[in-house]
Amino acid sequence: MAAKEIARISRPDPERFLRDYVRTRTPVIITDLFAGQPIDAIRTLQDASAAFGGVPMNVQTEYAVAASSPETAVETTMTFDEYWAHVRANPDTALLCTEYEIPASIMRMFRLPEFCLAQDLDEPEVLDMPRKYGDHDLCSNIFVANAGNRAHLHFDGDHRQVLLHQMFGRKQVLLFQPEACVDLRTTSGAPWSSGVYLEQMSTQEQLDFVAEVGGYHAVLEPGETIYMPALIWHYLGYVDDAMSFNLRFRRNRFGRFLCVDNFHRDSYIQNLGSHLAGSGAHGALAEAMPQIEAEYARPAASLREKVSGMRAVLRRACEQALPDTEPARFCPPQLDAQEVDKILADIGQTARYVEPALAAKSRPTGPLSPVQKQTIQNTAARLGYSDEALAHLLWNRLGKSQLDDLSKTEAVQFMVYMRSPGSSLR
Repeated sequence: MAAKEIARISRPDPERFLRDYVRTRTPVIITDLFAGQPIDAIRTLQDASAAFGGVPMNVQTEYAVAASSPETAVETTMTFDEYWAHVRANPDTALLCTEYEIPASIMRMFRLPEFCLAQDLDEPEVLDMPRKYGDHDLCSNIFVANAGNRAHLHFDGDHRQVLLHQMFGRKQVLLFQPEACVDLRTTSGAPWSSGVYLEQMSTQEQLDFVAEVGGYHAVLEPGETIYMPALIWHYLGYVDDAMSFNLRFRRNRFGRFLCVDNFHRDSYIQNLGSHLAGSGAHGALAEAMPQIEAEYARPAASLREKVSGMRAVLRRACEQALPDTEPARFCPPQLDAQEVDKILADIGQTARYVEPALAAKSRPTGPLSPVQKQTIQNTAARLGYSDEALAHLLWNRLGKSQLDDLSKTEAVQFMVYMRSPGSSLR
């Protein structure tokens, strides 16, 4: 059986995009999503250098390399041009820019598509936990790396839908649905990482594996944008020196609850979350939520007890709602204690499974305060934002164009954004 190549389409209308791709969890490449916008003119490294060569960005060792050799891992700040000078001096470097907030000089070169906005603003949140990232719950990052670099096969725990736009260079994309987790040997890696090392295979071996497991493949060209469904397994390889950015969007209330801010990561929650992200109206899955909510809110003597209890409830939910995924195979009983150990290591000192009432108290609610408004205005002036630029950045980052429309939570998000190294337009 041949590996499935990801289809290419022209920009679809929002209804078709949501119906044919988001709800069916089907990846697709949009060839002209930002046609006619300034970002579409950035097709080479030279174009990018001329437009924003002096912009600073965070650079770090690729995470799989860092995990295998933590003593050599690096995290620092370089300008765009300094990074490429480093690459020329060190062609095999494992340094790259990954998951870094899109700098303002790049953010103003495109406009967030309206289909990225949330459509569930009137729906109550699970356990009344406030939206941590604002009404439209958006997130966006850039990725810059040299040819030969890669992102090891993994899934993201934020439960958002993803658009990845390729600015220059080509990027190899290999995708697998969450239900392929057993074939991806998840018990051999971290809870969110595959034990299959595609980076060690030849291109033909990769395609053979994709065909065997029922995955998808493509090489993303400059100017193209790939839609990756929430929680899908993805491997990204830099065919050339390349740059891209993503837009993470349209997470529903189930995703906001089940995401890595509140829960651990494993194959049970990945598979449940994937189906709920495509269509929150899935009857059997929605029926499982009260049991999941009850277990989340139940006091536990330790984090280990909480994680073990949640895994049991999530496993039963998968068995009842998604029997075709064969959840009994996700983790053999004899490996369950090992998996809990890995989950606890992954959680570390981060705040997971916080009591809902406490989480609600720790998150700001209500409209923008006068102090926040003044702070944003003063900082925007210092960073060189015109009124037009501020409105554009607010839209792309938060889905709102007017400062007065922000909530306290959104104001906090934007103030954090303005403290990032690449936020200045001067």
